[in-house]
Amino acid sequence: MHTAVIQTYRTQDQPCWVAECLASAKAWAELNAWDYLFCGDEIFELVPQALREKYALQLPLQIDIARLIWARDLLRKNPTLERVVWLDADVFVFDPESVYLDNTIDFAVGRQIWVQPTEGRALKTYKQVHNAILVFQKSTPTLDFLLQTVLNLAERHDGPATPQLLGPKLLTALHNIVGFSVIDTVGMVSPIVLADLAAGEGPALKCLTSASPQSIGAVNLCTSYRGQTVNGIVCDDALFEAAIRKLAASGLT
Repeated sequence: MHTAVIQTYRTQDQPCWVAECLASAKAWAELNAWDYLFCGDEIFELVPQALREKYALQLPLQIDIARLIWARDLLRKNPTLERVVWLDADVFVFDPESVYLDNTIDFAVGRQIWVQPTEGRALKTYKQVHNAILVFQKSTPTLDFLLQTVLNLAERHDGPATPQLLGPKLLTALHNIVGFSVIDTVGMVSPIVLADLAAGEGPALKCLTSASPQSIGAVNLCTSYRGQTVNGIVCDDALFEAAIRKLAASGLT
């Protein structure tokens, strides 16, 4: 199946660990003989001008819009292209052979199992879906529906908007109603799981792996937390780099 993997990130001042994530995605595409397309800041030109102005300080929301427009345009303009796979720039593919995409799936989202401590410090998992990976086949009606829904929501929304408004929050709400196909092999790590990854083991990491219905071969490392301290975890570049080294060496085990 003629497939294109698409990604975007700024081309200047890329953290080394993000560059490693991008390289891992490109290698995954090459392993499967798929096209690989990368776009820099010019991706924002795809967003309608009014929404670019409205969300000028909220670039993740603009990316949520742009990725859908980019995928739609690629599928419309390339007659031989059958499938587009979006992958966030901070997804590290550490076991590419296990990240398998079923050719019969016309639209799919990723699985998010979020591990977080409660006030009593006990660990709790929250199951949602995410858009760190999105799969669109040319035949899917979901892409046009989702794009129109995202545009309508972005236009109508008033007041502060969370970075997840047009992505995980919207997709999870829709998924709970209609039940999208889900790619379980591309997961997401919270800061407390990231810390366990860097350390090589820990209870939060065990929570993630035990709650996952399939073996995970790629994870979104959540660059949105870069430079922040969350649940006592300092999410600096050293932590991300240590997590990637561990994943490259031995995966999630």
